[in-house]
Amino acid sequence: MSKLWYRTRDEKGASQLHEVDFNDFRVDSPTVIYLSGFLTTNKQQGFIAGALKRLEEMLGHRATEVAHDAKVYAWSHSNLGNLFNMVAYNGFPTRAASGAAYTFARHVILPLVAENLKGQGGQIKGQPLDIKTARQNLRNLTLMTYSAGTVTVQESFNAARKMMHKIGMEESVIRDLLGEIVVLSTGNVSRPSKEKNRFTTVYLVASNDIVVRMKNALWAPLRTLLSKLIADHPDALRAEKISPTSLLVTAKIGHANWEWRLGDGGKTFKSQIKRLLPVWTFINSNHELPYYITHDERLSPFANVALYGLTNAVGRTEKLDVEALIAPPATRPAAEAKAYKQKMAAARARALR
Repeated sequence: MSKLWYRTRDEKGASQLHEVDFNDFRVDSPTVIYLSGFLTTNKQQGFIAGALKRLEEMLGHRATEVAHDAKVYAWSHSNLGNLFNMVAYNGFPTRAASGAAYTFARHVILPLVAENLKGQGGQIKGQPLDIKTARQNLRNLTLMTYSAGTVTVQESFNAARKMMHKIGMEESVIRDLLGEIVVLSTGNVSRPSKEKNRFTTVYLVASNDIVVRMKNALWAPLRTLLSKLIADHPDALRAEKISPTSLLVTAKIGHANWEWRLGDGGKTFKSQIKRLLPVWTFINSNHELPYYITHDERLSPFANVALYGLTNAVGRTEKLDVEALIAPPATRPAAEAKAYKQKMAAARARALR
């Protein structure tokens, strides 16, 4: 069974990892949950702790924002069998939902829209909350996803939708409410074209990400592949709104081995990017997480997109337009905000050509 984790520090400052008891779990204030790649299984405590640390870093270095007050959790997969879930979902994206997705939807999402819940999956029972209360509840939830986690979160939409139908909610209400949840989908390996009008989602996809290309080779129609790989050559940053609730951001990334990160007190430090594939393969996967979530504009065209999105999402008090979601927060320095706005304006213009 997949698990949810949080961490604390002991009196010596050492990190302590704790498993969440779903019987006591409730999203009742701004909360960010990180759903990670397929290698982050329940037994990989170091990977889980590392995911939480990086998420805390993303929230904490914007100390002037409300974002740093969020509760932070990380999701781990039960085993490497989650790869089969990825295959199943990509084959049937409008209905596939794994057991892990039902667990996530049942214990994280459903309590925000219903009360007196009993049962699991298709046997769920409960009473819908009034829509205003459900909206306010759902605005507390932000999901940061990477690689296999980008599939798990979309499976969770399918699972939540089925359970919400089961307790008597109408389709239009379900989609409207679930659009209150913000998802930042990095290294995306789901199928954005089949996921319109779901969560409010920003997809970040590198055109030279090997894992993404492998997924596309299996599932994308030949015509789509040819248009992307031959005619389009999507090297420069592009941002295309593909539905009222979803934005697809694509670019080609480089092969830099180092990233400048922001640590405690706003001090920068140089950090080596840990490669997904062994050095002896002489292959860069371009699927590594830092390319997608960095603030380092020298490292990646995606710099600051996920970071701004996370900052704006946490503590939101209204449903955010997906393009407004990734705008520079109001307190960012003027020069930084101006350069970023110019970058994203050019990205949107390229998508219209």
